[in-house]
Amino acid sequence: MGKAMIGETMRQQLGQFLDTVQLPGRVLFAKVWGSWSHNTQMPTSDVDYLAVYASPTAVVLSLSPPPDTVDGKGPDYQAHEARKFCELLLKGNPAILEMLYTDRAFQGSDEWAALLAHRDRFLTKRAVNQYVGYARGQLQKLFKGSYLHTSGGEYSEKWAYHLVRILLDAKRIAEGFEPIVWKEGAERDLLMQIRGGTLAPDRVEAMARQLMAEIESLLEQSSLPEQGDRTFLNQWLLDIRRREFHS
Repeated sequence: MGKAMIGETMRQQLGQFLDTVQLPGRVLFAKVWGSWSHNTQMPTSDVDYLAVYASPTAVVLSLSPPPDTVDGKGPDYQAHEARKFCELLLKGNPAILEMLYTDRAFQGSDEWAALLAHRDRFLTKRAVNQYVGYARGQLQKLFKGSYLHTSGGEYSEKWAYHLVRILLDAKRIAEGFEPIVWKEGAERDLLMQIRGGTLAPDRVEAMARQLMAEIESLLEQSSLPEQGDRTFLNQWLLDIRRREFHS
């Protein structure tokens, strides 16, 4: 399937998701999520969705506030209320930060465009540490035979490529660049080799540990801010609450 056809398929899928699923608030942002959003999908890959919604302010302030997060199956999706999204963004959650750098198969509101204009304020040391912390935790669980992101304690190619992808973006941020959601070229080739089982598990593990060591060294001399701009993000959220006050 060519690039143009993949893009059109993803746009159609996102439109069907938004037509099918009723979120508890106005949609601020929605995207195709998972391997399809990274250009690392397999023929059998499911399509997942990730979204942010703003509930009416009267509901937010009521005795029965809206859920922070909703999810579902068929289609598979996860959606966060605006406040929860802000909290996760300030923590440097990889999937949430990626939302700000998604440039394919997404739908965003005017408020989202305003946030995108300041997205680099959330490329921080804390975010890099979140990426690396996830990877380190997964490696430790692998040796203990514990639950992993995609398997019950056993090595899997899907788990491995996801781990390396996270670390490659962490290194990119630590170097002062932006994360790249849609993978192409040599980086995609490497990830697909891992996912296809071409690289042995011990080589993948060594690669992951080398990347973590390089990132740690980069952070020691990095000029990245420690944390995201909480003041800016709080004002962004308040502007949304004002707009939704009479909804």
